[in-house]
Parts: sequence; C-alpha cells; structure tokens
Amino acid sequence: METVRKVYQYAEPNLTLVGWLGLVGFPTYYIVWKFIFPQPYENAPLRILCAILLGGVAFRNFAPKYLKPHIPVYYLVSIGICLPFFFSYMMFKNGWTTVWAMSFMASIFLHILLVHQTRVMVLHAAIFISLAFLLVYGVDFELAASQVVWPYIPIFLFTYIFGNLAYFRNQVSHETKASIAKSFGAGIAHEMRNPLSALKSSLEVLDSILPKNKDMKRDFYSISDSELSLAREVLVDADEVIRSGNETIDLLLTSIDENRVSPATFKRHDVQAVVEKTLKSFSYKRALDRESVFLHVEQNFEFLGSDTLLKYALYNLLKNAFYYRNSNDFKIDVQIRSTNNQNVIKFRDNGIGIEPDILENIFKDFYTFGKNGSYGLGLPFCKKVMNAFGGNISCRSVIGQWTEFTLSFPKYESRVTDNIKLELMKSRSVLFVGETSVFGRFLSEQAFYQGFHLNVCEFDQALKREEYQFEFSLILLDLQAMVDKPTQFKALLNKLHFTEARIVFLYDRNQSYHTDIERHLTIYPVERTRLVMDAKAVLDELFFENPSSNRNLLPRKEAKLGKTIMIADDNHSLRAYTSILLEKQGYQIVQASDGQDVLDKLSMQSVDLIIMDLEMPLLDGIKTASLIRNSSNGYSTVPILAHTGDSRDETIDKIRLSGMNDYIVKPSDTELMLDKISDWI
Repeated sequence: METVRKVYQYAEPNLTLVGWLGLVGFPTYYIVWKFIFPQPYENAPLRILCAILLGGVAFRNFAPKYLKPHIPVYYLVSIGICLPFFFSYMMFKNGWTTVWAMSFMASIFLHILLVHQTRVMVLHAAIFISLAFLLVYGVDFELAASQVVWPYIPIFLFTYIFGNLAYFRNQVSHETKASIAKSFGAGIAHEMRNPLSALKSSLEVLDSILPKNKDMKRDFYSISDSELSLAREVLVDADEVIRSGNETIDLLLTSIDENRVSPATFKRHDVQAVVEKTLKSFSYKRALDRESVFLHVEQNFEFLGSDTLLKYALYNLLKNAFYYRNSNDFKIDVQIRSTNNQNVIKFRDNGIGIEPDILENIFKDFYTFGKNGSYGLGLPFCKKVMNAFGGNISCRSVIGQWTEFTLSFPKYESRVTDNIKLELMKSRSVLFVGETSVFGRFLSEQAFYQGFHLNVCEFDQALKREEYQFEFSLILLDLQAMVDKPTQFKALLNKLHFTEARIVFLYDRNQSYHTDIERHLTIYPVERTRLVMDAKAVLDELFFENPSSNRNLLPRKEAKLGKTIMIADDNHSLRAYTSILLEKQGYQIVQASDGQDVLDKLSMQSVDLIIMDLEMPLLDGIKTASLIRNSSNGYSTVPILAHTGDSRDETIDKIRLSGMNDYIVKPSDTELMLDKISDWI
C-alpha cells in the first residue's frame, strides 16, 4: 500500500488531465476507428468502461471522504485496465495491425509516465497484458503464434525497459526548493568553470609537448603528419568548446539579479573556515600558483550568509588576480580582520592594477576590460552576493603596483543581521506535534512576534498525515506526548525520512526516553525548559546555526537490575547469545526452547518480561501468548515481546491479536532491544 500511495502521489499532478482525456478520448476514438478509419474490430462497451474509470480519476477530488484512502488503489487498477489491458486487447483482437501496434506503443509511454516505479510497472503490465491475452486467445497458443507479429515484441520490450530507465519521475514542486535552486544558480555557474579550467590546462600541456608548426618537417617526432594534424584539430575544437561553455555560463549569470541571490539558505558561518576551504579547493593552473596565495587571520569572525556563495565570489577574485598578474614574484594576500565597526576580508594582489576610469565601472553588469572571452559578470555577481549578506565590496588600486578588494560584513550581532533574519523568518514554517493547549499557545506567541508560520497538531492528527505533508523548515516533536506510545511514535518517524525539515525533539530532563530512533534520521534534541526560557535564542539557533544533533542528550531509560526475563526460542545459538547479552546488562535470564516449555517454567517461577520467538515446535509464539493471556494464573499480565523475522502487516496484526505487547524484528539491533525492554519493564 505504501508503494501504491507513492505511485499515486508522483502521478497526481497529471491525473486531472489524464482523466479528462480518457473520459473524452475513449468515446471519440470509437467514432474514429469505427466510421472514419474502420478497423476490423471495435468494442463500445469496453470503451465506455474505460471512459467511466478515467472519469472517476478526473473527479477523484469529489469522492466521499471514506473513499479517498482507497483512491490510489482505484487509480492503479483503472490505469491497468485503460492502458496495458485495453490497448493490448484491441491489438490482439485486430490481428496485430500496424494501427493498433502503434497505439499500443503510445500506451506504453503513457504507462511509464503514470506508473513511475519500475517493479510496479513491470508487474502491472505483465498482469493486464496476460489477462488480455487469455481473454482473446485462451489456451489456443497455435492461434496466438499464427497472429503474433514477432518483430514487434523486442520493440515493445525495449520501449518498456529503457523508457522506464530513462524516465525522470515526477516530483512534488516546492517553493523552498525553487528558491534554493535560484540561490545556487550563480554558484553552480562558477563551479562549472573549475573543470573547464582544468581541462584547458591539460590541453595547454598537450600543446606544449607537440611539435610546433615550424618543426613539422623534421624527423625526430614519432607521429605521422596526418596524426599531428588531427591532434591540432582536436586542440582547436576543445578550445572552442571551452569558449562556448564559458559563454553559456555567462548567459546563465545574466538571469541572476540582486533579488535572485536568494537568502533562503543563509546560516551562521565561520569566515576563516570558509576562506581556507576556498583557497584549498580553487583550481590552480600551476602548483606554484597555490604557493603564491597567503592567508593572514588577525581576528576571525562569523557572518550570516551562504558559504557557497562567498566561496564562488572569492573564486572570481582569485581568477581575476591570476589573469592580470605581471611578474614572477606575484602574490595574493588574503587578510581576515574584525574591528569595532565591521568585519572585513582584504584581498590584495601585486598585479598590473586598475586604471581610475576603469575602477569606477568594474561592478557594473557586462563591463569588462582587457580580457578575452569575458562578459563582465563576475565582479557584479560578487557585489550582489555581498549586498545580500548586508555588506559591501569595494576596490582600490594603484596602476602597476597593486589591487585591493575589501569585502565588508555586518557584525553577526547587529541590527543589519537581525533585519535579514526577520525577513527570512517570514518564509520559515514550523510544525509542532504535541500537546496543543499549553505549548501550542506558547509557540503561537513566538510565531506572532518572530514572523514564522506555525502549524500545530496533536500526535494522533500527525499520524494521519501523508509523507508529503511534512514539508516545513522545522518540525518540533514534543516527546512528552509520545512517551507512552513507542509503536505509534516509530510510525510517525518513518514518515519523516523524506522531509527536508530540521527535526527537533523537545524533551524533559526529568523524564527518561527510549532511543528507538532510526539511525539514518538526524534529530536535534532541545530541552523544553530551555525553549520556554530563551525562545528567541533557541529558534535562532535552529533556523540559522548548526545545533547539536547528538541524540545522547536525550535522557535514556535505565535498565532495572535484578529483573527477570524469559528468552523463548527454539534456536539454541540465538537464545544463548541473547541471554549472554542481557545478563551483561544485569538481568536474570530464564531460557525456554518452545511454547510448552514457556508455560511449564512460568508455573514454577515469576518473570518480569518474555521475549518469544513466533516459530517454535509444539506450541508456536502466537498460541503460547494467547494461552498466557487467557490463563487465570498470575503470569497472565506479564509483558510479552515477539521476536520475529517476519514484519509483514498480517504478522504484526496476529501479534497484537494474540495479546503480545510489542515486537522486535530479527536480526535486532542491541540498542533497539534494550530500548524495547526498558519500555516494558
């Protein structure tokens, strides 16, 4: 069902159009193939059925509320009938005519578009095409073999297989992703220049080792004239590719104006770390070039902005400096300094310098001087980046001696930075899941004063949301509302794997929690009292900084020493290993080899918890759990954890119906097992 829902979710943007096309198209093409271009066979009732099914898809949003959960299944069945089944059936009935073979080919493309997952689509096609084959030919394989146009089969298979592999599935469009794409557009353009520059350097090396034109009539080289001529043609073509690529990049930069240097990704950054990374990753043409760049840090500082955008701005300054150098003792000094008024990066080189009349125009779009293949967009981009940071860039130069760029940043704790944050807050969204009466009201006040959008819901309401309904900047999960619902809490976390939100766990330092949290899920623990006492600072940290994602900050449930646990499993090795593991944690262990052994030992001694395998001889785990729960003995209420390698929904339902309290899936993670035990002892 989860797979079916995902298929439906990705196809959903196209479904109204598809539904209407089917509702109108199936009856219309009956007229086309029956009267205008008559075909050997037509089927009006089948066309009407398909029109009705796709009409249901077109009007799916008007379905009663109780039917809406079943729409994904209805969609998948309808598409199966109306595409692979209908078109293959009509092709078979029409004796594999060219018209219907082409129609079936067209249906394949629609099928790939509307059922994007490969496994589902292959199964889908196999089922409905086989059904059509059986309805037309039955088991008369001789008739089928006489009608099949065999050369069509590899064409259909090729279209299905490679069409699906080449298809980029539809994705839900989010404004946040669009803004991120805009903010990185300039960065991507500049980063593309690095491999191009490296390629150009390689070509220059190749050119230097090849014989020059004046030496081409000499005999000391070992390649022929035709090979040499071909090599030079390659060099010319490669250089043209680089020139065209840079031109394309510059055209991309023209689409980035000041409003499109988006602050959507701005965070708090250490400027020294960013500069060091930039100087290390820049594509130097020669090893000596790297040795001519010097970094001096008088006083480090932090800034609000994008480390990527600053890196590309510095790339541009480095590229320009190396282009305009004029001596062998060329050097670039990069200085980081913080004063009482502002923070600055000084970028100074001893190149040819810039004339005063040129200096006035260097930050204007399309202005360039003395540089072939340039469109004058690099320095204007630097200025737009610095303006977006709330700072500025300026330039001083003495012709023939030096050029110095000054990148100025506002203090992180300043009104300018606060104003940028306040503006950014308007685009931030927060989902709070927990007790809405108290904490919900507190967060509503914060949203009012700080400007972010707040969505508040109870835990049970969050469980009913689909995965795509968790797209927020922050998701705050109040663990107090979930401490007694470990299974439901895990189900909620499973829905958060695809969100880009920062997931925050609000915990109480006086409470203890299990740590049954998916290890691939990054979470940020925040103490509830700290959020209440210093809400502005905490939210500022969550939105714009890099808070700790150390899940060990959560107070863990402690193992209760001296408790007795029964391990029931017919696998001696697994039973012994689990017993040793738990004994090391301070538990007393009783072992049982089957269900009857469990009942016999429970009648002789009391235990605090049973961990029981489902597949055991004599009495399996399900029957044993039922007997324990229906017993009049004192052990009827002991907590039981199923230990199973089968996590299918039907198995989990059997576990719950038998009276077991929870389950652990084999092979189980040690931390997970200890957490489960802590939940029930």
